[in-house]
Amino acid sequence: MFKRIIRYTWPPAVIAVIIFYLCCLIPVNDIPEVGFEFFIPTDKLVHFLMYFGLAGVASINYIYYKKGHIIILKLIVFAILIPIVYGGLIEIIQAEYFPERSGDWYDFLADVLGALASLPVSLWFRRFMLNRQLQEEV
Repeated sequence: MFKRIIRYTWPPAVIAVIIFYLCCLIPVNDIPEVGFEFFIPTDKLVHFLMYFGLAGVASINYIYYKKGHIIILKLIVFAILIPIVYGGLIEIIQAEYFPERSGDWYDFLADVLGALASLPVSLWFRRFMLNRQLQEEV
């Protein structure tokens, strides 16, 4: 049981630790300035990409180990909702415990959108895994 939990959780756990480090532990002055802006602020894009990556790795890891035969509700809970809750907790932690940082609702919105955006990619990967398995059986 414990070995199975580790198998499913170590890749997203590593990314979650990296996100915590980037969001909470790096001093604000050490964050490099980007010389250009998109139509949205660059820091929101970074939040979107971090949570797209976290949710994507969590879901693809689960789908890969299950060879596509997954429970969609588990995918949504563990690969989408947990990263969203994690993003919210990090914003609260930043606001309460890291004086150089501040919690930002727009950062949280970018986290949510990034996690949700990973879902179509995950479902495509599931279809890919199932189709590959069907081709191997033929």
